[in-house]
Amino acid sequence: MVGAKERYEKLTVHREQFLQRARHNAMLTIPPLMPLDGHDGKSHLIEPYQSTGATGVVGLSSRVTMALIPAGRPHLRLDVSPQKLLELNAEVPPAVNQELAKMERLIQGAVEKANWRSRTLDIMQQLIVAGSCTEEFLEDNSIRVHRLDNFVWRRDYRGTVLECVLIERWDKATLPESLGSVAAPNSTDAKDDDDIEVYTWIRLASDGVYEVSKETADGQVVSDMITYTAESLPFLFLRWSSTPGEDYGRSKVEEVIADLRSLDSLSKQGLEQSGMAAMNFVMVRPGANSNGLRNRLSRMNNGDIVVGDPESVEVKQFANQTGYQITQDSIQRLTESISRAFLLLSPQQRNAERVTATEIERDIQELESTLGGTFSALSLEMLERRTFLLMENMKTRGEFPPDTEGIDATILTGLEALSRERDVGRGVQAAQILQQFGEEGIRRVKLDVILDRIMTGLGFPDAVRPEEEVKAEQQQQMEQQQQAQMAQSAVGPAINAAAAQGGEGG
Repeated sequence: MVGAKERYEKLTVHREQFLQRARHNAMLTIPPLMPLDGHDGKSHLIEPYQSTGATGVVGLSSRVTMALIPAGRPHLRLDVSPQKLLELNAEVPPAVNQELAKMERLIQGAVEKANWRSRTLDIMQQLIVAGSCTEEFLEDNSIRVHRLDNFVWRRDYRGTVLECVLIERWDKATLPESLGSVAAPNSTDAKDDDDIEVYTWIRLASDGVYEVSKETADGQVVSDMITYTAESLPFLFLRWSSTPGEDYGRSKVEEVIADLRSLDSLSKQGLEQSGMAAMNFVMVRPGANSNGLRNRLSRMNNGDIVVGDPESVEVKQFANQTGYQITQDSIQRLTESISRAFLLLSPQQRNAERVTATEIERDIQELESTLGGTFSALSLEMLERRTFLLMENMKTRGEFPPDTEGIDATILTGLEALSRERDVGRGVQAAQILQQFGEEGIRRVKLDVILDRIMTGLGFPDAVRPEEEVKAEQQQQMEQQQQAQMAQSAVGPAINAAAAQGGEGG
């Protein structure tokens, strides 16, 4: 029977060209993202001669991450499914909207606690440089990132993952409890004698479910086989851009690799030219050595007087200004081209606690229009899957309501997630318009619906009172007014009678 290690080694042949390109891309941008084969963290990495590639990768990955998971606001919106919306005649009860908003806040709290933003930044950098990355969703809602040199994929022509084998190296001193029973000496292929190689084998079965098993390099079973549906599989196989028929994705760096390669070469040449231009030396005619002029020049200090023939001494320096200018112009042109590709020339989103919805919407629209739909695909493939797995984990622990009065919630990301912010603006605009119509306009519009949209969009769903509570309070106020009127009507005649008696006695 073929083991996971043998399967991994067989599939590495199809991964080789993609891995080599990823390492080449990393050498021109951020080398630690995909180090060369054999690098163990102790050897020296090759450094590029320019920082434009690294700046572009960091800048674009940060913009995509902040657009996917904005700071200080939920990254998603829970909404009623279209089928249920038809059943409700497109009228969602305010209580349901309030409950959905509370659920969004619960999800956002879990996202911040699991530190999704940091791991998403790592994944974005891997996708921009290597083009492919495997994400593992753990039971504590955190995320583990697997680089391209630690997994192999096999897809069908439609892009469905048929098979994936992950390799992980665990130190014996820090083995998790699930691997404690397989702490036997490992094969000689491990990079360290204290390492245990564990292979995770993910296969798509004929009935449409995924089978996941773990075993060591020598075939010892780590855990029994577990089956998952496609929706509940805790592994995400992400690509920056996909090409039909290819198992792995293409990276953003590949689109500008020619400019990066040229810029790196010209930057090296420019540094060498600058070094040559900074070097000055004195040339002495051969006949002047007999008079000791060379020795006197070598011992002189600044401002000393030296007796000699000035025509025998000449100061030399690098004077190819034309070549240097051509090099600098080419570097500037390539830098601007690469900066435009990585959106470095566009306004950046503020890394603040509260970022306006307009800034987020501007970033999302620019990313979607510039990246050719890559942002939308990542939002759909990554965030929706993550959020679904997070909600299921929270429901299992009792941290999340199982349903909302029979309403099936759908997950909206990207621009759709900002729709609650738009609800606030529209609600305020509607209230301003109603002021122009006076009482007649107020009588014809459901103010409770507008108020509910505004407060829910602002993140205060608890501030909106239920309709039953408002009616009960109105009824109570009416009863108090009636009692006051009755008391006043009873007290009035008594006061008048007392006043009349007092007048007669006088």
